[in-house]
Amino acid sequence: MSSPPRPPNRSTASKQRKFRWTKQLSKLRRWDIWLVLFLLLLWVAVLLGSFVWRGSYIFEGNLIVQEMGFTYAGDTERRFLSTIRRLKKLDIEGSQPQPLVLTGKFSSSDPMLNQKLSQRDRLAIEFPYADSRLIFTPVKESELAILEARIQPATQINQLKYQAQPGQPAQLSFCLQSVNTPLETCQLRSNLPDTPTSATAKPLGTLKLQLGQQPLALSIERFNIPELGIKTDISAFQSLDLQFTPSFDESTLSLLSPTRLFIDLPDFAKAANSEKVNLPQWLWGDFDVQDVRFSSTETTEVVTDELPTSTILLGEVQMQRQSLQLKENQFLIIASKPGIRKLRYIQIHPQSPQGLQTLVSGESQGIKVGLYPQFPIQSIEPSWLSKHFSQEAINAILAFIAALTGVLLPRLFPEPPKQP
Repeated sequence: MSSPPRPPNRSTASKQRKFRWTKQLSKLRRWDIWLVLFLLLLWVAVLLGSFVWRGSYIFEGNLIVQEMGFTYAGDTERRFLSTIRRLKKLDIEGSQPQPLVLTGKFSSSDPMLNQKLSQRDRLAIEFPYADSRLIFTPVKESELAILEARIQPATQINQLKYQAQPGQPAQLSFCLQSVNTPLETCQLRSNLPDTPTSATAKPLGTLKLQLGQQPLALSIERFNIPELGIKTDISAFQSLDLQFTPSFDESTLSLLSPTRLFIDLPDFAKAANSEKVNLPQWLWGDFDVQDVRFSSTETTEVVTDELPTSTILLGEVQMQRQSLQLKENQFLIIASKPGIRKLRYIQIHPQSPQGLQTLVSGESQGIKVGLYPQFPIQSIEPSWLSKHFSQEAINAILAFIAALTGVLLPRLFPEPPKQP
């Protein structure tokens, strides 16, 4: 008599369940695997594009600053100053490659010099040093005017500022330098070269003046007048004050590196029954620029004692539908190059806060704001993905991929059968 069949033991049942699960996994369609792998790569790319990779974005800003500087990056000569009439004073510090020829009547409080001047209607004055100085001050009604100032490519405009002290004329000032000249050259007179400028030095631009026909007080420093036998002693300060009534009212000066200009502006005309000031466009605009600076540096003879300060008084910067407000003394930090590329507009802002108003635009991976450049308190740093999609679209993409992943992953990794 044959014995009944033995029931399968636990080991055999486990092997059977494992075999059935392996067989089920082998039947998984191949396109499911490729779809899940593609989805995984897409998920990683979306995460990197949203939180790691940074794109380069256009930004623009409207700022009021106490002082600014930039390098003109255009390819051709360009106007920097438009016509400014009825100047109260014009102070030019810098050398001239050629003598300045003035035509008219001259007089001096020195009797001997006055006798020589009375016999001349023309003077050729040399300004050979970087700290040579020429100052025109109208004696009566002012006809003194700047017709225009033009600058060459690769010219630095530094320490461009507007200031108005109570009881004093409003003043516009700036320093022109070549890109090879250190920024500190205009800040400390001790940095100025004490050797005569070469007659072949390349000008950074030109300044066209209209002297008018009214008497001018003419003050000159560090000069030579060969016709009168006057030559500057390089080891001693020397100045001369003259009275000058022009007979030929136009003159053009070459602007070498470095040259400083201090322009005492005419009174601003106010509209009747209005506090709005009507200002002409004295500073030109639409400049291609680089190395734009809204800061100044307090310098001493010791380099480690330099103290940078922000010259921003008020402003707003926008990028990718977001904006940052800037308050007084906060730095605008540009995360990456090229940074500010255009100065669309520069205008005197005589109302409070007094300064220069400028419209800027450029490109960067982000912008930051703070009292210390190393510790910004606000920032805009858009992701690479936001350059191509709105935030709502990015959120929808993330939600769709998450839902699809939740559906496909169980198909790729089915659960093994449970123990009975």
